[in-house]
Amino acid sequence: MGRNIVVAPASCVAVEERATELCEHKGIGHPDTITDAVCEAASRELSAAYRAAYGRILHHNLDKGLLVAGRSAPRFGGGELLAPVRITIAGRAVRVDERVEPANVAVGAARRQLAATLRCPPGTFEITTEIGEGAASLQQIFARGGEIPLANDTSIGVGFAPFSPLERTVLEAGRLLASPELRTAFPAAGDDFKVMGLRVHRELRLTVALAFVDRHVAGVREYFAQKQGISDYLSPTSRIRGVDAG
Repeated sequence: MGRNIVVAPASCVAVEERATELCEHKGIGHPDTITDAVCEAASRELSAAYRAAYGRILHHNLDKGLLVAGRSAPRFGGGELLAPVRITIAGRAVRVDERVEPANVAVGAARRQLAATLRCPPGTFEITTEIGEGAASLQQIFARGGEIPLANDTSIGVGFAPFSPLERTVLEAGRLLASPELRTAFPAAGDDFKVMGLRVHRELRLTVALAFVDRHVAGVREYFAQKQGISDYLSPTSRIRGVDAG
């Protein structure tokens, strides 16, 4: 049976031709992004561990994540972490023997993902798991093997292309905010950020929410100076064009 893929032109007015348009991008340090990233890392490393130990990927779903905010006492020049951020990776995974312990693999994967993408001191995150075993019938689907893998669920995928000018602008702003160049120029710029783009007719406007790292801000005057500097860095006269300063 061939793939059931249908490609068709949109039957409605293209988004870039409408009077208004909104677009949002969450950065690498946003809680939603962090949670998705650690769950994906756990699944990738567990798949690799299964293959190394048993020659094939065993049934697992580690797609449920929960991030509970920690507590801090921020202040100019450097604050204090009072309670760590808690991340729980939940789902199900087959455990055959001691060669692959799904919980240990998931925790290790999460810690490596966080260390590779975020600039956080030790103790910022506490990683826990809630991983049970899936139903025997689902495990059997994977155990049968075969040339064509069998499905254990139904799913649907939807995509679109190309990006609108506003979407490209928002993604470019996100790329700049995550870039090493910006963090070299502005050490106070944090990893947690969000960009919202608004277009009304031909006017584009960006709103950027960006966390600051308090130890790199000496006081109120420096805070506003760095805020203005980052705004100028993203201004239409420099790296992002066609956007009115917002």
